[in-house]
Amino acid sequence: MPVQQNDPDELLEVFDAGGRPTGRARSRAAVHLDGDWHQAFHCWIVRRAGLEVVLQRRALVKDTFAGLWDAAAAGHWRFGEPPEEAAREIAEELGLDISFSELVYRGRERASQRFSNGLTDREHHQVYVLECDRPLSEYRPDPREVIGVAAFPAAGLLDLVAGQHTSLAASEAVSVGIDGRLVPVELVVERTDLVPYSVARLRRMLGRVSKR
Repeated sequence: MPVQQNDPDELLEVFDAGGRPTGRARSRAAVHLDGDWHQAFHCWIVRRAGLEVVLQRRALVKDTFAGLWDAAAAGHWRFGEPPEEAAREIAEELGLDISFSELVYRGRERASQRFSNGLTDREHHQVYVLECDRPLSEYRPDPREVIGVAAFPAAGLLDLVAGQHTSLAASEAVSVGIDGRLVPVELVVERTDLVPYSVARLRRMLGRVSKR
């Protein structure tokens, strides 16, 4: 039986394991079924000079990591896109109008995961950080992509991932209704509620933010 995938016809570029582009385009469906390396855009949002981290909760219909808390905005880097266009994910997922010049590049990270639905996702994440102190009430998430947005203490998030705490309360959180309406909620997460990133990777991504 075919695996149900999101945006199966989206064209992605195939990369090698070392992050070098091959110039070959394949559909997202084929890339995920065959486990080809490809590229993704990731944006982590920090508030209060890096003391808080904003995460999104992925929609339950996602074909990977459904319902888990992840980077504020993330998505596939389409074939032929320059970085400025790949950053469209911030507007598409969160409804925020951000200039690309506001993003700080953090570097490339590799991630490889095989899922129970038969998909193999091997990605080179191009990671950016955005300092944005806007309250979550000003976000306009796409409910087809995002079902929650929350801000967490950065130090607490690192401790949670390291296993030093069993849970973490959000400093601000909203749920996203099917009509896009935001509802303030009290939120406590556990480590298993998060997309699995290592503490070392989180430290690399969420370290001191400074423009280059």
